Amino acid sequence: MNDMKLKPDFLFEISWEVCNKVGGINTVIATKARTVCGKYGDRYFTIGPDLGQGADREFEEDPALLKGWRQTLYEKGIR
Repeated sequence: MNDMKLKPDFLFEISWEVCNKVGGINTVIATKARTVCGKYGDRYFTIGPDLGQGADREFEEDPALLKGWRQTLYEKGIR
C-alpha cells in the first residue's frame, strides 16, 4: 500500500465572512489563515462576496494573479 500523502497545489476557502465581517466566524478564518499560510504561502486563497460597503484594509486585489483563470471565469459570467 502506498502511504504517500498528497498536497494540493492550491487551497481555496469560500465563505460569506471572508469579505463581510459577520460574527465570530471571520475571527476563526483570520486565525486559521495565519496557520494555513505557513503551509501554503501564496497558494492559499479566501473567497467571499464583496457587497461594496467600502474599502477593506485587509483585502488586497491583485488583477494579475491567476489572470488566465480569472479571465475564463469572467467569460463564463462568474464575476
